[in-house]
Parts: sequence; C-alpha cells; structure tokens
Amino acid sequence: MFTKKELRQHFMGLRNGSSAESRALASMVICDEIGRFCTSRRIKHLGVFWPYGSEIDLRPLIQAHPDWTFIFPRVASTKPPRLIWGPEPLEPGMWGLMEPALAQHPDPPVQLLLVPGLAFDRKGFRLGYGGGFYDATLSHLREEIITLAVGFEFQRCESLPSEPQDLPVQALMTEAGLTWF
Repeated sequence: MFTKKELRQHFMGLRNGSSAESRALASMVICDEIGRFCTSRRIKHLGVFWPYGSEIDLRPLIQAHPDWTFIFPRVASTKPPRLIWGPEPLEPGMWGLMEPALAQHPDPPVQLLLVPGLAFDRKGFRLGYGGGFYDATLSHLREEIITLAVGFEFQRCESLPSEPQDLPVQALMTEAGLTWF
C-alpha cells in the first residue's frame, strides 16, 4: 500500500501531465452535469472553489448560472484547519488561492458542497493536499447538505488509505458521470 504522500505525488503528476485542453473539456462536461443535477433538484446555493493549478475548473458552472448563489472558501486558520465561507468578490489569499474578500460564514450556507481532491476511491474517500480543511468542514456540516466530490475520471482509484479524521463524501462527479457512494 502506498503512503498518502506517495499517492499525492502520483495523482498530482497525472493531473499535471494531462493537457490543459483535455482538462478544460472535461471541466465543461462536469459543469454541465452539475448544472443538470442542480436543476433537477432545485439546488441554487452551492459551495464551490476556484481552480488551483490543474484542478477542475468550475467557472463554466458559475458563468452559466448567474442567478444562483455561489459560496467560496477562505482559509481562516491552518492549525487547526478551518475554512470560512463567502460570496464573490474574490481576492488572492493564502497560497495564491482566490478567496472571498468578505467571508463571514463558519459553515457554508449551501444546499450542495462541491469538494476538490487529488484522488477519489470507490467508498467516497478522497485524498486532498493534506491540510485537512475539507475534512474539518465535513465533520460539522449540516446533514441536509449534499457533498459532491468533483474531479477527472483519471483521479479515481480502488481504495485510499484513511484515518479517523478522513470523512467520505456522498457522491463523485467526473466527466464520465455521477457515482453515489
């Protein structure tokens, strides 16, 4: 079994090694599918993230639905890991991530939370960058909020090592479609 560090390096290499064009196309497909999913469930309040490096780009979803509310994370603390949430406008924050200038919500006031990651397994566990920010958010999220990991199909794997603080999401959306766990 590989360590989390080794898995992070592997999946970061896969993602960075894929072409910008293929990532952009897959991002568009994923955004369209998320849009259809939200419309079918009357979801109009979403927790999203700005793309970091070669991550999935959710901006097509945001641009396609100007009447929806999109809430973004801002790093409030690294130890312990804690995010706070707010709408646009965004500004450069920690690690160069685009974050809301006026984040004031300790919990995202949303119906659906889109969760990034480097890898996703068949049980709903995800491998992030190692900071624990999303696991901390998931640990106290309201029960009625749907948690949907988003990523590229090549980021899927059979299983990932998990620790007690690692929490699964309810579903994963890739360019190949939606998988419920």
